[in-house]
Amino acid sequence: MSSPGVETASISDGLELESLDSESLFQALTNVEKAIPELLSSIKPILSHLTTQEGTDEENSGMMAREGVERYLNLLDKIQFILRQTVYYLHATKISSNVLIPPKVDNIPTPFATYLPQPQSQNQGEQEQEKVELGLYASRIESKVLDDMLKALKAIKEQEQEQQGNMDISSSG
Repeated sequence: MSSPGVETASISDGLELESLDSESLFQALTNVEKAIPELLSSIKPILSHLTTQEGTDEENSGMMAREGVERYLNLLDKIQFILRQTVYYLHATKISSNVLIPPKVDNIPTPFATYLPQPQSQNQGEQEQEKVELGLYASRIESKVLDDMLKALKAIKEQEQEQQGNMDISSSG
């Protein structure tokens, strides 16, 4: 089992931003998600110090609580920095705020369902506004079905050509 200091160092290393591009920010946000349990576990020695009885090893408990506070504040600072940089990136790239709003609970598409139509400008025709796109799973199924249909059509065409060839041979003989 590794010491908490080693775990924090590896988690903290993942919280460094290399650049302000979407891939780096996504990776940093993934690491933020992984760092949150470590952030919460760094509170444990602080709470245990606050709840210790008089007469126990207060000095050792105090040192562990101090280290816990330092780890907590260090991780919290890095997490806040990444979140601020992500908000800055979203603002600078003028990403629509609708992207950040989660869908209503009953509107989450399942893998089998189609996506809900995206809101479009009023200048486009009604036909285009009613267009519904397929979800990933539905697209895969559609692709497989179309491939199967293509194979079936090719097989039918080959059968017709063989029958035509057989009829030509029997009529000439």
